[in-house]
Amino acid sequence: MTTYSSSYTGPQWKIAQVELDPETRTPTATVMEPTELAGSTVFWPDGTTSYLLHFHGGAVTSWTVADEADTAVRALEAVRTGEEITPDTLRAYIRDVRRLETRMTALKEELLLLAREPGPNGRARLTFREIAEELRQHHSTVAERHQRIVDGDPAPWRNWLTQHTERAALYSNGGELPRTPEPPREHETNVYDSEEEPGKVVARCRCGWSGPAGTNIINAARQGKAHEAQPEA
Repeated sequence: MTTYSSSYTGPQWKIAQVELDPETRTPTATVMEPTELAGSTVFWPDGTTSYLLHFHGGAVTSWTVADEADTAVRALEAVRTGEEITPDTLRAYIRDVRRLETRMTALKEELLLLAREPGPNGRARLTFREIAEELRQHHSTVAERHQRIVDGDPAPWRNWLTQHTERAALYSNGGELPRTPEPPREHETNVYDSEEEPGKVVARCRCGWSGPAGTNIINAARQGKAHEAQPEA
């Protein structure tokens, strides 16, 4: 379901609870329409309330968190109303709340890393004291945790959080902050097996230059470095 806003001038989607055809799984009848819309909040005639989340992330991240958060809200309501919870439902509540907790830990610690990385002005975005104030911890505790993450002790779900993003490769320098990637150099050589003369090696450069084929890898590497130093020679 998506919200319908009277003030929005773009494409509109009217929100409603519908009944699906059991064979085609397409809407066949409107079961209930909301009594009130307030931004992302929807109020229904049966006394329930919906809150719509907007996100671009795929099923691996954002959708997963939204689904587990939905379970956590239902568990919260069940606890507060005192309703009897079946063993299977209770297990599902415990499992999803635990998963959500671990994902939030990974997110919290990634925000800690981000806060200490250089911002547009070249300085850390937040000080340890500013971060500690929001976390309700002592600044030394925050700094110690930050250092442990940088030294190779990230949250267990960090890989899940950063997968398929540029941040996935960060913090793999053995105790150093992530390095700013350098632009590719015009002249950068390496040693390769010769395609024309099997058994020999040759130095080649990004610019298209290649040295003489030979049997000594060290000599080929030296030829490449000499080319990088004086590409016009």
